[in-house]
Parts: sequence; C-alpha cells; structure tokens
Amino acid sequence: MQKISGKYLQETTSLALFPLTTLNSLAAKLALRTFEKKQTIVDQERKAESVFILLTGVVQIDYLSRDRQTVVALVPQGELFGLEALDLNARYPFRAVAFEKTTVAAINGKSLVELLLGIPYHTYLQWHRIASEPQRNMHVHCIKGIGLDLRKRLALELLHLAERFGKPHRRGLHIDLNISHELLAAIVGASRQQVTEYLNHFDREKIISREGRRIIVDRENLQDNLVHGDE
Repeated sequence: MQKISGKYLQETTSLALFPLTTLNSLAAKLALRTFEKKQTIVDQERKAESVFILLTGVVQIDYLSRDRQTVVALVPQGELFGLEALDLNARYPFRAVAFEKTTVAAINGKSLVELLLGIPYHTYLQWHRIASEPQRNMHVHCIKGIGLDLRKRLALELLHLAERFGKPHRRGLHIDLNISHELLAAIVGASRQQVTEYLNHFDREKIISREGRRIIVDRENLQDNLVHGDE
C-alpha cells in the first residue's frame, strides 16, 4: 500500500463522519508504513511525534515496568492510537507493537488537529490540556498499578498524591490532604490493617514521615522503592 484516498479513510471506524473533502486533504499528508508481526511501532517513553491511523492489521499496546509487561489493549483496524502526539511536548506512555502484519498511516498531531477540526492548533491545545489530558493521565496511572504487589501499589499511589497535592517541605513533599488509612486502603484495594503496616514500614525506612494524618513523601526514596521493592 503506497497511498490512500479520502474515500478509503471515510470507511474507517474513526473517520467515517468527516466530510470527504477534509479526508482527501488528510490523505495527502499521511505517511504510510507496514510493520511485520511483533515489530515495534513506537517505544514507551519515546517523544510522541505522530498520531497513527490503523489501516490494516491489529496493534498491541503494552505498558512495560521493570519486571513485567502488561498488555493494555488490542487496537482493531480503523482506529487511531498514539494520541499523546496531539500534545507536541508529550511522550508515549505505552509501547505499540504489530500484533500481526500491520499498516499504519502517520501524521503529526498539529496537522491532524488543523485538518480535521479546522481550528488553530493552540486553541485546541488549551482545551486538550484542561479537559482531555487529566483524564488520560488518570487512565495511565490506573494501568501502571496492574500486576504490582501491594507495597508497590501503595508507593505508586503516594507518589501520585504527592504529584497532585504535594507542597514543598524540608523533608520532601507534604501531601496536603487529611487522608485516612481507610481511604488509602480503598484506593489500592487492600485492608486498612495492611495499609497501616506498610505505612509503618515506609516510616521506619525513612521513605515517608508523618505529622498526624498528613504524610510527607521523600519522592526519590519512594520512587526507588517502587522500582526496586524489597531487593
């Protein structure tokens, strides 16, 4: 497959509602590439440069942690992936691999927005960062916890809370929430007793410190614990 038409794009799941004139303009901007089975399309944490339209085949989306691979989704023909590239400063949070022989069409996010939506890119980006990006970040955060043991799930959640609610403190980041052990247990899917035990472990290991119910996170040590655990 060397090139495609707007008519071809109009038959895909994701682009069926766009007018043919718009899709003809889009088709002229697309770069096509075919990947063999198990070939990597994009690497996790690589700078997000392209949004992809899956023309033929199936794509497997993986999240890679230090000790395991989690299959996040299988993307069917006709759908888009790599939407992180709608923000030119983003990175791909997942790896995309050809599940079978696959052809994709790539385009940079700015061009895709301006062609399909017909609005200036900076106008779209303002909306994206206040509406779409926070939801995407929550989705990625949930996936990162899949397959982790309780200690690492709790470490991940404390890091997440510190990033969202943390305030500078002489011992690290102060989570500015009066958060109970019951609520932490509900977040990580454990009992209150288990969460209390692990928080006590973290406290003794100087990974966190506490002022009443307020938790102060040593971000570097907690991140190291998330990566290496009990090694």
